[in-house]
Amino acid sequence: MNTPTHIACGACLALALVRASSKLGRKQRTVAVIAVGALALGIVSHLLLDLLPHYAWIVYLDGFNPLPFHWLIREAVFGLAVAVPAFWFAGKAWPFVLVGILGGMYPDFEKVLSVDFGLPGAFVLFDWHSTYLSHRTGGLPKPLLIATECLAIGGFLIGMWMLKQGRSRRMTGIARCIDRQSPAIKLR
Repeated sequence: MNTPTHIACGACLALALVRASSKLGRKQRTVAVIAVGALALGIVSHLLLDLLPHYAWIVYLDGFNPLPFHWLIREAVFGLAVAVPAFWFAGKAWPFVLVGILGGMYPDFEKVLSVDFGLPGAFVLFDWHSTYLSHRTGGLPKPLLIATECLAIGGFLIGMWMLKQGRSRRMTGIARCIDRQSPAIKLR
């Protein structure tokens, strides 16, 4: 999948985790537990999404070709277009959504370092993912794969919007927990 899909999925899962954690007891919903959970969900979601048939269509768009690392710039521009609404939907939970996004992007960071910059294999955590360029079309037409991926991105963002709509105007349980535990972290 392309970077925007991983950003949208990691962000949505992180926000869902924050919402679910507000129903847990105070000891179970510490900042570190939720942050590690968001990171892990982002990484696992990336690896699972990349097992599905997909096509790396953003890499092949024209417009940035004269620039060095033009394929990376394309991914960043499209990723930013998804990250901005994700952070808006996250509201006070934006630090956790950021961690979820970073988790969702980590396997591709590793791939860029491995494939383009020769990261030694000893430092590669996900060898089966990060040591080769992939797009598994599964024999499906590329327009169908592109449309499906765009619908998935939209679905993740709609999911975040729905999670945001379910919040009350007062601070969520996790935000109150953070205020009590670490006065330096304010989500207001």
